[in-house]
Amino acid sequence: MPDDVIRLLVKKLRFYPYHRKAAGACRDWYRITKEVHGSFKQNSIFLLLPYNNMTKTCAFYEIDGSKTYEFNLPKFHDKLVHGSSNGWVCVDDGNLNLSIINPLTGKEIELPYPSYAATEIEVLQRNQPADFFRDPYIRLSILTKFAVLGNTFSTTGFGFAAIMSSFNELFVCRLGDKDWTPIKVRDPDPSYYGTCRFLQDLLYFKGKLFAINSGQEVVIVDFDGSNCMARYVRGPNYQLGDRDGSPSRILSSTGLDDLRYYLVESSGKLLAIRRLGEHISDLEGAKTLCFELFEFDECNETWNMIHGLGEQCVFLGQNASVSVSAVDIPGCRPNCIYFTEDFNNGYCECESQFQNDNGVFCLEDGTVEMFNISHSLSHWLSPSLWCQVNV
Repeated sequence: MPDDVIRLLVKKLRFYPYHRKAAGACRDWYRITKEVHGSFKQNSIFLLLPYNNMTKTCAFYEIDGSKTYEFNLPKFHDKLVHGSSNGWVCVDDGNLNLSIINPLTGKEIELPYPSYAATEIEVLQRNQPADFFRDPYIRLSILTKFAVLGNTFSTTGFGFAAIMSSFNELFVCRLGDKDWTPIKVRDPDPSYYGTCRFLQDLLYFKGKLFAINSGQEVVIVDFDGSNCMARYVRGPNYQLGDRDGSPSRILSSTGLDDLRYYLVESSGKLLAIRRLGEHISDLEGAKTLCFELFEFDECNETWNMIHGLGEQCVFLGQNASVSVSAVDIPGCRPNCIYFTEDFNNGYCECESQFQNDNGVFCLEDGTVEMFNISHSLSHWLSPSLWCQVNV
């Protein structure tokens, strides 16, 4: 193909993940793509805005330059987004079908629908209107957090993990499984339930699966072939007498509400991040005011408070938490936490506007700067969430 034709086509590729995809075609495409768009970014993050059922498009918000791009993604039509991990987005079509989709390539992989949810829906539908389970809030409660375990999928090891059920329990599955496997606690104390419950976030770290509740405890899952057993260690917010990991809000030392805990790997370290703010109401959600960071001591299995991320920045929300070097993403601010709305009712009730509880928190000076996203949507059926580039 003549260089002029390639150059014309490459210029039309505005969204940077496609620059790298085009460059991989051959040497000529690589040379011209680099000539037109400059050096390729090694690590890219974008914000996936909710699907618009009227225009049948999704929008990607790019941190670099604060640009918004619209794409035609028919596979997202009338589907509810549960979360994202490693470039994959977990979606539910409302007809007992669960899958993950790569929004940049369109590739889709089917996952088993949790049998507990299918059974509950079958029973409850007998006494509910036909469209009861089309309600976004009801569907969101089926699965609250999703993660791909590692960068590749394996048919021999567990490839996916999720927090699901009305008790926010931990489940895993592999490609080809017919159902999700609940994680059980090894030799549980009588005060514990048999399964790991009331969890808020999960992370695959150094070959193990970690999950955290409201701060008192962290679950560690050791994978042993086809078996997986869990144990508890004290969490960063452990207090003497806290034994049940209940999800109730705890007044922190700052006088603010504990809104949520997250787990993230940053510079090879496991961090727990506490989101603090003011809980407004069950319908209006909360307002985030600050964050606290804790680093896991792997030898002693204890947590130590830290006060910065260095050159790293973290992306939190309904997605699997991500930490990247700010140097790799132009326009990204080091030692900052980028966060989005993480309260189900907040976006189920919201129409034609971006959620209120979003922004960038600077760990150095403690300030919060809100995102300025102008994008018209007919209805927010799903959360906005951060996605890593995976093309």
